[in-house]
Amino acid sequence: MLVAFGEFLSQHGMLEELMQVPIAQRTRTYRPQGKLVEFLAAIMSGNERLEDLNAGPRPLAKDEIVTKAWGQTGFAHYSTVSRTLDVCSPATVSAVEEIIQRFSRPFIAKAINTLLERGEEIVYDFDLTGQAVSASSTTYPDVAFGSLRVDNAIKLGYQLARVCLSPDQEDRIWLAGFHHPGNTVSQTCLKELVGAAEEQTGIRPRRRVEYVGQRIEAHRTQMARTRRLIGQQVQRRDSLQATQHRLIGQLYWADQEQKRPNSSHKLAYLQKQVATWQVRQPRLANQLAQTQQVLANHQADLAQQERELEQLQLWHAQLDQDNQTNPDPPVYVEARMDAGFMSGTNLTWLLEMGYCPNTKATNDRTTTALRARAMPESHWVRVGLNAEMTAWGDYILHDCPFPVTVALERFKVGDTYKYATLIHYRDDAAYPTLPAWFQHYNARQTIEAGNKELKGTFFVQHLMNRSLPGIQLQVLFTGLAANVVRWCVPWLKSCADALTPKLAHALASPRTLVHVAANAAAHVQQTIFGTAMQFADNGPLPKVTLFFKAIPAFQPTLGFNRPLIFDSG
Repeated sequence: MLVAFGEFLSQHGMLEELMQVPIAQRTRTYRPQGKLVEFLAAIMSGNERLEDLNAGPRPLAKDEIVTKAWGQTGFAHYSTVSRTLDVCSPATVSAVEEIIQRFSRPFIAKAINTLLERGEEIVYDFDLTGQAVSASSTTYPDVAFGSLRVDNAIKLGYQLARVCLSPDQEDRIWLAGFHHPGNTVSQTCLKELVGAAEEQTGIRPRRRVEYVGQRIEAHRTQMARTRRLIGQQVQRRDSLQATQHRLIGQLYWADQEQKRPNSSHKLAYLQKQVATWQVRQPRLANQLAQTQQVLANHQADLAQQERELEQLQLWHAQLDQDNQTNPDPPVYVEARMDAGFMSGTNLTWLLEMGYCPNTKATNDRTTTALRARAMPESHWVRVGLNAEMTAWGDYILHDCPFPVTVALERFKVGDTYKYATLIHYRDDAAYPTLPAWFQHYNARQTIEAGNKELKGTFFVQHLMNRSLPGIQLQVLFTGLAANVVRWCVPWLKSCADALTPKLAHALASPRTLVHVAANAAAHVQQTIFGTAMQFADNGPLPKVTLFFKAIPAFQPTLGFNRPLIFDSG
């Protein structure tokens, strides 16, 4: 099946484009770009380690038929592939990323348009998964200790931030993946993932500029209060300074009077007055210093608020511009994620960006507050075999000024309940029932299953190279491979002489396609009409014959969320 994968990528022009990426290495026996193609083929054949190219059960580097199908005169030894990955640069990674994006966009556009034509909602799933390395290793670049979700322990390694489009519970399309040190937390990855999703799909929801407007008005109210406080402190400072000047004058006058001939009675009175004034003088100086400090703090607060207002106004203008260039946005775009991505700041940003978050509370404070709000007579709805929920609308969370819907869920473990909080937002009143909400949120396991697939089918956690560009290329290629084994299925069905039960099973299972079919023996024949392939009778796909037809042309996507622009020239 690797022959089929190579044919599919070749017909889409991707292999030819990969042969043009910049790599600062001389060509000896094989071009360095060809070794990059070989690296992708290794991943799509389920190689767990780079040395499997030569030492695996079916050494890919020695398979001339597969090599030819992938547009190469030969595959290099794995050690030279490793050296090529060592010399790859950020420019190489960037070029490969652009090629993958161009290749992927028609498939993504087709999935998006299908959803919109059916009136279905667009759901993005976000997740963070770890790549652990040996704790004693010193050769991996930019590595760090962090919570990599491996045995619930702190491990040395990397974090992979990923976003996928989830057309349904059984399928996913990887849109982007970013490689970070192991101490990276989910909250810091949200904006880059949302940006990548919008870039790949070419669509975005209507920005809620009115929400930014509310924050601007609230900010102006806060600034007006700060200005009033500044005015009060200025009056207090001026009053204290006037009192201080008067006191200094009184002390000077008393000092001069004491030098003149005075009665004992007057002299005693002056001395008593001077003593009082001298006691008051340092107290007055302290009051003035405190007032100056409070005034300086208020002035600093006002300066910060002015900068924040300027940023809010720029943010408002940016979102307004986004809306002007997005005349027909989708009605509903959901951002579904676990609690790790959530904070008040991130929730506010998502809402203003036009997304409908579906997530969990990031800590127990919200859950504790909701438990205190829940009364014995509160209506709990059964949402699962051992789960119940009760909900509140228009709830204001800490650090987020906009109302959302929250639901307290509880699970009985033994004789006690365990609690958690779900958070959701919609512009309309069409909130799902609590059981539907519970089931839909837990359907985010599609991205968790995807991460397991990347690890169990394509072995993304087994780093095949120790250079940072090499590791980043592995991340890009594993995401690409997971998409390709799905996107090529309709084409493979059209190429099959007959859809046998075993072939149907293989096409429905990416793991079977990669670990079984891609490594199965077959007779391949080149004819004037194209390439024909027949799997061995004693193999996993007996009697399966494929004749590789040309891939169908993509109809340009017009209409849904994409304005058609004609060149007047």
